[in-house]
Amino acid sequence: MTSVLALTVLLAGPAPAKGIQWEKGFDEAMELAREHDKPVIVGFWTEWSGLSRRLERTTWVEPVVAAKAHSFIAVKVDAEGSRRELEVARTYQVHNLPTILFLSPRGRQLLRIDGFEGPGRFPHTMDKALEAARRVGAWEEALEHDPDDAAALFSLGVHLWNQRCYGDSYDLLARAAAHDAYRPPHERRQTRLLLAILQSAQRQYAEAERMIKEALSLDPDAPDQPSLLFVLGSTYVSWGRRAEGVRTMQVIVREHPQSPMAQKARETLFTLERK
Repeated sequence: MTSVLALTVLLAGPAPAKGIQWEKGFDEAMELAREHDKPVIVGFWTEWSGLSRRLERTTWVEPVVAAKAHSFIAVKVDAEGSRRELEVARTYQVHNLPTILFLSPRGRQLLRIDGFEGPGRFPHTMDKALEAARRVGAWEEALEHDPDDAAALFSLGVHLWNQRCYGDSYDLLARAAAHDAYRPPHERRQTRLLLAILQSAQRQYAEAERMIKEALSLDPDAPDQPSLLFVLGSTYVSWGRRAEGVRTMQVIVREHPQSPMAQKARETLFTLERK
């Protein structure tokens, strides 16, 4: 009897690896994440993506990955699937496949991997995502208690800036700037610097100028003064106010010659002179 059982197992082949347990849909996964206060792994894929299939064969079935995945809610999204899946892919600006996102239970991006990541490295990425989830969760909880909490708005805004989620970052930083009168000057300056960069990129030059000048007035001797001046000068150049841009770059070179921004200012002046 034993030999017959052994032969049956041998012919059947090895048992399929279980790997990560995936939820059926994105909305259901997010609901579970909020219910259990867990971060979310979202694996974006398509049928034609060879690297997506490679993830299936390797990373997703790695025992260490599967074990760590119990700390998350996991869901796959076909980037060319249903209308809802297409909407999710657009929302998170998925252009490369595979893409792996880690989200907070409220849907904010914790960490992003564009492309394949193997089973050796991915457990470390999961640890980083859990660490980010703890920080982001604390800021999100603070904002639930007080939507005008300037410290939480700033911290979450900077996190999303670093994740290149610029739209969400802008909204949070703009709210921080409206409520940060009693926050440390360096924090207030950074808030306005990041806002000005985004405003200038959106051709909102007057708003960017106002934001940078406000930041410059907070602490004229701060070490980030050259960076603020460089953004101001670049804004003037993009705005078509070339002479003011040149003067601002010259101030950086003259008053902050040892700053890394001084070399960038020299390069900008050289380019402007050749036009």
